Amino acid sequence: MPADQTRHQPKREPGGRSFSEENVALRIAWEMRRRGWSQERMAQELTNAGCPTHQSAISKIVNPRPDGSRRAISVDEAIALARVFGIALEELPLPLDDAQGRDLHDLSRTVTHEGRNAAEQYAHFLLAWARLRHRLAQERNRTAYEGFLAQRKVDPDTAEQAIAFWRDADSWREATAAFDVLHRILRAMGDGRDLTPPGQQSRRRHSVVADLVRLRDLFATKIPGSPVRVVPDLIYHATELLVRAGIQEAAIGVIDAYDRGTAHPTEPVVEEIDGRLRQISDRPPQDHWDQIESLAARIALSPGGHGAGQPQEDLLAELGVSIEDYQEARKIARMHRETGMR
Repeated sequence: MPADQTRHQPKREPGGRSFSEENVALRIAWEMRRRGWSQERMAQELTNAGCPTHQSAISKIVNPRPDGSRRAISVDEAIALARVFGIALEELPLPLDDAQGRDLHDLSRTVTHEGRNAAEQYAHFLLAWARLRHRLAQERNRTAYEGFLAQRKVDPDTAEQAIAFWRDADSWREATAAFDVLHRILRAMGDGRDLTPPGQQSRRRHSVVADLVRLRDLFATKIPGSPVRVVPDLIYHATELLVRAGIQEAAIGVIDAYDRGTAHPTEPVVEEIDGRLRQISDRPPQDHWDQIESLAARIALSPGGHGAGQPQEDLLAELGVSIEDYQEARKIARMHRETGMR
């Protein structure tokens, strides 16, 4: 193709950004560098994406001719390139600064995704440690463990130090505090997908009451109503919730018993959860969100829903809240039943 047909003047959108094959070529070269791909690998990726391409074609795209022109890129090639790079087609011809910005945004999503995975795995680590501490608190279990280690020629002093460490309260507190720090960091990071424009951020924060209500449903209803063999799976999927709410130690007797195939009363755990809800309900709110959380705790503790059968105006006046705050609190408390408000 003649040079005057392959070299295009950049088209511009409002704001001055250029759309050109030059940008596409720079984007291809940049994507190849960041992935560590050779021209052969790039050609193979396009071929795998349904657009048969030779290495020489990639070379002609990314390396300009002496006059500065480049090989033209077909529509099919552009579609395949966008598919291979995992981007929208309209992003392909944007200036490289846009690509670098997208790369940083994708990296921020990776950070938050890996952080959430780390929090989940760390919660399972803490729950396993809590079970071990629970079991080692009994002298007969310590003796059995020491005997097991002795049979495997483990030095008695080493065995004693290991058991002491697993039972050490300070180490346990440090480990649980580390989870709290990680959880706060992840909450501050947000979801890592699309950042909310200024002025549109949600007023909602993490709801401790919502966590407690879900756990109460688990221990008051789901666990007692499920076969013993099913309960460990229920607990497994609630592990991060248990640790985040700080209920794992109160519930560890139930968790350990079911994990060994034995049913165990759950009422003490439900009482512990209700006690936490009462504390939230009774404490003076520090801000608007605290007020909603306090109201949600009151609703959660009311068997029929707070204000059942009471006229709406009287109920809201008694509580001193708006209808919007009351509805938000009901949502947190998961009160799906009708409250009788008229």
